[in-house]
Amino acid sequence: MKTQHIIIISCLSIFSFIACETTEKIEDFPLRPSQLVVNCSFSEGAIWEFQVSKSLSVLDNAEMKLIDNATIKLFKGDLLIETLSEQDTDGWYRTENNLPESGQKYSIEVSSPDFENTLLSEEIVPQQILISEASVVVKDSSFYEWDDHEGRIFYGGNVEGSFNIRFSDQADIENYYSLSVFYYDSVFSEREDSLVYWIERRPVRISSDDSAIENDGDNNIYLLFRDLFFAGQGYQLKVEFADWNARRDKVYYVELISFNKAGYLYKKSIDEYYKAINDPFAEPVQIFCNIENGYGIFTAYSKAFYSVSF
Repeated sequence: MKTQHIIIISCLSIFSFIACETTEKIEDFPLRPSQLVVNCSFSEGAIWEFQVSKSLSVLDNAEMKLIDNATIKLFKGDLLIETLSEQDTDGWYRTENNLPESGQKYSIEVSSPDFENTLLSEEIVPQQILISEASVVVKDSSFYEWDDHEGRIFYGGNVEGSFNIRFSDQADIENYYSLSVFYYDSVFSEREDSLVYWIERRPVRISSDDSAIENDGDNNIYLLFRDLFFAGQGYQLKVEFADWNARRDKVYYVELISFNKAGYLYKKSIDEYYKAINDPFAEPVQIFCNIENGYGIFTAYSKAFYSVSF
């Protein structure tokens, strides 16, 4: 026991000595120069939206600043189809012209007079993968009703079960997916003498032990997977869920997103970042980037939906 105390005291002394000898100020570390950043995620038929900003050093406490003098050149194949140089009031660059088309390749050149380099990137809009069938199996449920102090009756409950989802993977190419389940909910709020409401999209927490799933855990709002085990084939994915705000005849929407590889790697790195941020033992996570000469993401996706109720 005495030996253990000596070792602990010795270690503390060494660490204290090192701490005294190696103390440095933030000013001793030079800030890395900012680089141009562009972010754009697009899909077939949706308007083009670009956010242009500049990178900050991890030691820089300044707020992210949007760039208001950028020029964005948008190409379809080798043809220049749009040049954007004016921001909307929220700081985004947008256009409703030449909307994205499935299977087409798009590329960008982004520049600013405040930065030396021109950013480059290109992507192809992936094909939509349809859900052919989705069904639900309820394992456990409980429902009840109550009324509030004004006599309004509410009805709800808890449901646990699984969704069985079928789709056919596109052959001859690598396919990358995200799957989520959500429902629409009415939100009420009292304002002055009136009761107003609006509709919000609510995610359902899901999980799966399918070997294709690449983000683990039991509390996901989406699952990430690719077609390593079922390339070019029909596939059924079983997804467990729990809904603590259930109602009878409630409609759930299964959303299957098809990514290109860059979009998938970006989404996966975001997922890993948020899971590591509160873990002191986790390795640092670098957010995926597919922008040449700078930072950010330029990626395409397509969506398919299937509604199911019980």
